[in-house]
Amino acid sequence: MATPAVQVAGLAEIKIALAGGALQVLGYTRQGAQISADGFFENVPGDENGGDAGPPVDVQYLGEIARVRLELTKWVAAVADQVVTRVSGATTGRPSPAGTLMFADSKQFRVVVNSPTTPLNFPRCIVRAPYEINKGTVYSRLVLEFEAHKDSSGVLFNSTVT
Repeated sequence: MATPAVQVAGLAEIKIALAGGALQVLGYTRQGAQISADGFFENVPGDENGGDAGPPVDVQYLGEIARVRLELTKWVAAVADQVVTRVSGATTGRPSPAGTLMFADSKQFRVVVNSPTTPLNFPRCIVRAPYEINKGTVYSRLVLEFEAHKDSSGVLFNSTVT
């Protein structure tokens, strides 16, 4: 049996790629990247447990997504400007047309949390949550949350950082 140990991923450089583009350094976070995974399930009702009003007779797994939350205190402004458009290849301050398909039209981003011990690559991400930035005398913080989906090969995340 393995012995429990403190886990330290190390300094995580955050990299971003526009759909089909090369990775670019976005920057560094305040306290590391916060990563969460969310599973999707569907209850299967059955008359033997009271139908819709009772507990399910089974539960179906339907897949999962991940969320990557970054609170950046140091970043490349030109790269951040590309990300806050929400749509890969869009222009800052000019929302893309309603109806844009994020996956079919290749408008997603690739996000890499490049740490020395446990790098994580999320090949298909969108910026669905609000982003935040403060402007004033105190240093700025840019808060981004990416929603990661499995790509056309079925990969939600892996350790490929090249």
